[in-house]
Amino acid sequence: MSPRERLTVRLVLLSPENRLLLLNFDDGRYAGWCTVGGGVDEGESLIEAARRELLEETGHAEAEFGPVVWWRQHDMLVEGEERRLVEHYFIVRVGHEALSDHGWTDLERKVVKAMRWWSVEEIAASAEAIYPGGLAGHLRALLAGDIPAEPIMMPNNLPPLLGGTARP
Repeated sequence: MSPRERLTVRLVLLSPENRLLLLNFDDGRYAGWCTVGGGVDEGESLIEAARRELLEETGHAEAEFGPVVWWRQHDMLVEGEERRLVEHYFIVRVGHEALSDHGWTDLERKVVKAMRWWSVEEIAASAEAIYPGGLAGHLRALLAGDIPAEPIMMPNNLPPLLGGTARP
């Protein structure tokens, strides 16, 4: 039987300096850097979820939302249940790099270790685990103005489980 599907939104959140906000996470099973985002609540549209996640995770109430530019689907353990995440990546621009964690949940406070604005060059040069895979190349295209007419499927790379344990 296939895992239960969970719609999610991710934000390709860009500052005026064209830097991308990434969150460093470690929940004891998975660790790395990823874009801002989260689950779509029942009755919520993708854009409503994206706006909510932006406010909750960064404190930004004002932003310029573009289209969904990428998507990705993968299975991952979420709160003890194997789920099929279907991620929709919106391109979003904000007017400044100030951040607030006032809207974070208890779980986010536990697993998010840092937030950082990255240049595309820093992402490309980093040896750290950054998700989704191929982020620097896809981000470069967006920054050059190459906004896809239809969302591009991103690589289905998952963080390895910590401690060398095989993925289920």
